[in-house]
Amino acid sequence: MSQTLHQLAAQAAQLQQALAGAADSMEQYEYNLQGIQRCAEQISKCVRMVGNNRTAALSARDTRKIMDQLESATDELMELLSK
Repeated sequence: MSQTLHQLAAQAAQLQQALAGAADSMEQYEYNLQGIQRCAEQISKCVRMVGNNRTAALSARDTRKIMDQLESATDELMELLSK
């Protein structure tokens, strides 16, 4: 009987560790998801700004700034997706 209780206690400890690991993984996933959403919004904003170039010409400086933001957002997105 006492051996069974010790086994149950050991299994409970293993389950607790597994649950803590799952909680940590979920927290990281939620953080990455927020980052991915932020990057997607930034990319969408940049594409809309560049897409409007047909009606309102952007200065070279603004175009470089937008392309830099787009590049930064895609780099961050790639980093988040690789985790």
